[in-house]
Amino acid sequence: MMKRIAVFFLCLALFFSFNNILNANQAATGAGIDGLDISSGIVNGDRVEYVLSIPEDWLEFIIVEREALPPDAKIIEKLNLYFQPKNLRPVLLCNFFVIETRYSEEIGAYKRILETDEFDFRAYVSASEPNFSNAGEQIIFDHIIGQLHDFNFCFELFSFPDGKGPIVKDMLHVNGRLIEGSVIYDSNQPFVPLRAACEALGYNVVWRGGDASILMEKNGASHVLYTAGRQNYGAVRVENSFYVPALFFVSILKTSFETDKHGNVFITERAG
Repeated sequence: MMKRIAVFFLCLALFFSFNNILNANQAATGAGIDGLDISSGIVNGDRVEYVLSIPEDWLEFIIVEREALPPDAKIIEKLNLYFQPKNLRPVLLCNFFVIETRYSEEIGAYKRILETDEFDFRAYVSASEPNFSNAGEQIIFDHIIGQLHDFNFCFELFSFPDGKGPIVKDMLHVNGRLIEGSVIYDSNQPFVPLRAACEALGYNVVWRGGDASILMEKNGASHVLYTAGRQNYGAVRVENSFYVPALFFVSILKTSFETDKHGNVFITERAG
């Protein structure tokens, strides 16, 4: 008798599991969505070489559709991500677009995630705010939408073959090391964050409020930048940080200061 009860409950569990999958598939089909197989956790590019990694905690809840596009479209690849609640139609989460870089200026409506030498990757995150009766589904939907709004998070979802990865722009490198803090440009002149660059060079950096100056000390040598006077070497304040141009590093700290075609800055200590 006990064996029959156990078999009955096992069959019942399998029925409900199959029924849930069937309902999800029927909902997707009913919405006209031809979802990709994402069981491996990845989606490979179609006309462009890339891999989109789907976070493991998303897999149970999303559908990924590759939208068919005409061969001459300026958008050459489009992935649509949908949230799939139980017993309801799928809800759009976001669209990922791949655009040829030569058309980037013509298609400016979407947020840029990254660029490669040939392609521009962009995203549109849905602004809809559905209210699900299931509190758990609401929490999961809000969680995924929140992650998609973080474009640094989206950047990390994409990977590329060697030599075909993202272009790094407007970043600061000191002695061959990538430093926290981006380069900013004014009239095509690069400015770098003073504290981040000097600390990476080994200086102790101290703000002196009495005369609005910045003291930099290293191995007994010291340099002072007066932010409010003539000896500010072109320093500019952005929010709560000071940025300085090449002149300060070349003339005062005696380092090299080089840029590349993507706006990255490379500061290197000179030997001796």
